[in-house]
Amino acid sequence: MKKSDIYEITIKILGVYLLVSNLSKVPGFFTFLKSFGAISSADHAGEQMNLFWLNIANFVLMLAFSIFLIAGTRFITRLVTTTADKQENVKLFADRKVIYEIALIIIGGLLIVNSLPDLLYRLYNLSNVSDQNSVISSITKIFVGIITVAYGKRIAAFFAK
Repeated sequence: MKKSDIYEITIKILGVYLLVSNLSKVPGFFTFLKSFGAISSADHAGEQMNLFWLNIANFVLMLAFSIFLIAGTRFITRLVTTTADKQENVKLFADRKVIYEIALIIIGGLLIVNSLPDLLYRLYNLSNVSDQNSVISSITKIFVGIITVAYGKRIAAFFAK
């Protein structure tokens, strides 16, 4: 494996991490939309509208950046590597697929670990509609993490191509 291959793997893992973390924010955005519709026009509607557009812009930018990192891995690698990096051999313990699989398991595990305490707290204090929306958001994040861990081998095989 060449040193430039390590750059490719790292860039693609960063893109996958940003994609998964960005997609895990979608349920929270839907929760915001639900509460946004319930807010009256007198209760800081201008600030709420700015927050709405900021959330959309953030989601679109992060999605575009993560897709650029995943799809443009070879282009980015050509920009950041030298000719010596493309010739220098590096010994690793595993091939690309195994590294992607490990990274996906770590990403999914972090998503689960970060969302589980919030879910348990929200379930314990389940009292109003806002808490119910947060519970649904946390469950969805945990579900995305479980999917990432469970299908890590298949996703890794796709990225290793």
